[in-house]
Amino acid sequence: MMLLVGTETLLFSSFIGAYIVLRSAASSWPPLGTPHLTLGLSAVNTALLVFSTVEVYRRRIGQTFVLGCLFLVLQALEFHRLYARGLTLQTGTYGALFYTLITCHGLHVLGGLGILAVALRKAAWAEYAELYWHFVTGVWLVLFAVIYVI
Repeated sequence: MMLLVGTETLLFSSFIGAYIVLRSAASSWPPLGTPHLTLGLSAVNTALLVFSTVEVYRRRIGQTFVLGCLFLVLQALEFHRLYARGLTLQTGTYGALFYTLITCHGLHVLGGLGILAVALRKAAWAEYAELYWHFVTGVWLVLFAVIYVI
């Protein structure tokens, strides 16, 4: 699991590094005419994920699983809202980077849900599930800070 988390850390570091480089090179970010991101729903989602990592630490795997599912549902709602406001993959580098980073994280949350599901049936997997879930939460906190806050 440590090897998996290590390689995934390199993947996200590369994506986030590319985002920072492209953002730094842009004359305005987000580009003019592009919908701005809002903190509302994403801040609630961040709180859910932080609470879920507390729950997995307490070995409340079932609660963590439910909170992780809710996180993905709210992400889908956020995607729908942004798409309706005009932020798409075709919007340009900004839209493409946003959807790539957030979708990649969502896929990792989905994988974490799979590990949590196994841990619900096999207690020996609880430690693996906890480690991986802390990882996806940590990655989200960095993504939230870099994309939404800064």
